[in-house]
Amino acid sequence: MPRTQTLRPYRIAAFLLCTLSLYSSAQQDKLYTASRQQLEAVKIVLAQEAAWNRGDIDAFLSRFKDDPETQIMMGNSVRGLANIHSAFRLNYPNREAMGAIAYSNVEARELGENFALATGKYHLERSKKSGGSVDGTFTEIMEKTPEGWMIIFSETT
Repeated sequence: MPRTQTLRPYRIAAFLLCTLSLYSSAQQDKLYTASRQQLEAVKIVLAQEAAWNRGDIDAFLSRFKDDPETQIMMGNSVRGLANIHSAFRLNYPNREAMGAIAYSNVEARELGENFALATGKYHLERSKKSGGSVDGTFTEIMEKTPEGWMIIFSETT
């Protein structure tokens, strides 16, 4: 039997597998309209990214709710806005230590009328002397307050 005839079933199977993969991928990329709440959550994340890249920790932390129960997880748990400010200043004492951050795969979803969840990935670029580059994920829970949407929980891994 010629070699081309024995390969034909494999070529057909490969073609079908590729076609099904493309169809499956197209189904996952459906377009939808984000809610206002989702847009607000993403807007806060993007504002934080911009503030960080300006070297402005105060602006970065300005969207955290001033409440004793506001919590961050940066290797350990820190509660309360004053303590959160201290933790950031300790871990990022200068512009060089802050480096430049880039967020990706940012997603937001509603958690009821007054809460939202934002998740994504980050890449922190900085010199080896300043701790080296880091990749990870983040999760932020936001609450709708009279001052607008505020972060009440943040975790980076």
